[in-house]
Amino acid sequence: MQLKVYRRDNRKKDQRRWRRLVLRTAGFVCLGGILIAAYQLREPIVLSAASSRDFILESSYFSVREIQVRGSDKVSGNEIVNIAGLRQGMSIWKTDLAGIEKKIARHPWVRHVFVRREFPGRIIIDVEERMPKAIVAIRKLYYVDADGVIFKEVDPGESLKFPLLPGLRAQEIMAASPAIRRRIRDAIRLGEMMAQRSHSLSEIHFDAPDQLVVYTTAYPVG
Repeated sequence: MQLKVYRRDNRKKDQRRWRRLVLRTAGFVCLGGILIAAYQLREPIVLSAASSRDFILESSYFSVREIQVRGSDKVSGNEIVNIAGLRQGMSIWKTDLAGIEKKIARHPWVRHVFVRREFPGRIIIDVEERMPKAIVAIRKLYYVDADGVIFKEVDPGESLKFPLLPGLRAQEIMAASPAIRRRIRDAIRLGEMMAQRSHSLSEIHFDAPDQLVVYTTAYPVG
């Protein structure tokens, strides 16, 4: 767990360094363009630091012309863009990448999201979606992924072709304790092992704190 946090922190630091470098480089490019234009027109030009900064921020050259959403299947690209609050024509400098990532990450299907600028006018959103591995039954049906995370209620028309995990109490689920997630992960792994041996599973029942009952299509196995 510590290794994952370390890598994530490093990635964020690298992202911030990269963004600062891109901003500085783009600034120099724009200023170079201004100077070249002034030279070609044979007219003097005087720019303060503030005015040159405003020119860069407001230049139509840095308007968003394309928004790409990658890796999104359960959630449409249009929905992701709407959640992000992005639109064509807005300044690429005024896109809050971290804020956009937080907005998109709230969607139940989204496991990870990474947003980046590609100058001069493209925003790229890479989405990693959650993959249901089982269904937890607590009054209603909920999808659970391989991490043991219960991430959304099963809506009408969505697939039910996953092992059912009954026997958990609502209080246990609401507590979201590591022990409960570990039990769910163990049950999912057990179901996958049984499936590899050609045992078609219908249910994995939490019979006791230390016991699972696996129901195949033929007979239960305790």
